[in-house]
Amino acid sequence: MPDTYDDIARRAAQRLSGDLGQDLPAAVEAELQAGGKGPERYEPGTLIALATLLLNVAKFAWDIYRDRTKDTKAAPSAETIARTIRLEPKSFEGVSTEQRDKIINVVVEELLMKPPKA
Repeated sequence: MPDTYDDIARRAAQRLSGDLGQDLPAAVEAELQAGGKGPERYEPGTLIALATLLLNVAKFAWDIYRDRTKDTKAAPSAETIARTIRLEPKSFEGVSTEQRDKIINVVVEELLMKPPKA
């Protein structure tokens, strides 16, 4: 069974937890379980912002991959997916360029390890 963007976000959170905070996987899971409505009680803002960003990047990367393979039947490169995500400026408010690039790169790597079917 192919991965969903939820699975990609979970794996990326595990990989990024050493750099962006050990609680990142738990925050991502909390966001997934909340259905995107956000927590009722706010924890440290940075962690919540990173978890939400990671989920958004995973969903966006997943959508880009599926749309591109549906149209061309050829998988887009990692750089094409990453570049398309970076062109969405409003998605990255409140995080550094380094954090943004690290999140995008890890998500794209995870996506391409087990790509979705078009």
